[in-house]
Amino acid sequence: MARSNLRAATTNTANVVDPRVAPVLLELERWRARAVPDPAPPLDAEDIARLVRDCFASLGIDPAAAESFTVNTVHYYRRKDILDEPDGRTSAARYGVRHVWQAAGARLAGFLGLVTLAEARDEMRGSDESTLIRFVAARVADARGRQAVRSAPSEARPLRAASTASPALIVDAPSPIPATVISLGGNAMCLLPAAHAALRSPAAARSLVDALAAALGLES
Repeated sequence: MARSNLRAATTNTANVVDPRVAPVLLELERWRARAVPDPAPPLDAEDIARLVRDCFASLGIDPAAAESFTVNTVHYYRRKDILDEPDGRTSAARYGVRHVWQAAGARLAGFLGLVTLAEARDEMRGSDESTLIRFVAARVADARGRQAVRSAPSEARPLRAASTASPALIVDAPSPIPATVISLGGNAMCLLPAAHAALRSPAAARSLVDALAAALGLES
């Protein structure tokens, strides 16, 4: 997703609360009150790594997201300019709570693969804390959605195939409906009934893309 689209999505969600994200924002605030009660704590890289792991654990995020997240990960994010400049250098560097949100957002972005690290950097670098928290909350909601799909019984899942332009059935309809699954990359996909005009008409396909952008609040 382009940087302008990410910024637009963030602006929209600032005024319209996404029902997936709203409860996560409250959870993140409760976690911060418990784990980081000082509004301006002098944190080092080890603290950042520990707090990210603790945050994920408290939210019930897949443990794989926190596995191997260490001080080396923090230094890597710093070298890639994902984290804002800390105060001081090397072992004397001191971080703040905003760096915790940036590290958590970057880790979830990389773990999910729905937002690249470069896109996460563009969204979070230099952003105010409320924007950072919303970014993390959205990624937590994404992670929970993925966990719910993976934990659902296979017979309850509506899709039978997920490769590019592959045939499938909408099996939770009263009668199975032939459909096509179109892979969009980054674990996203579009499911279209086989009779949908967008599969045959460029104009209908463009209308579908416009409708999806409008549904996501990304209209220019």
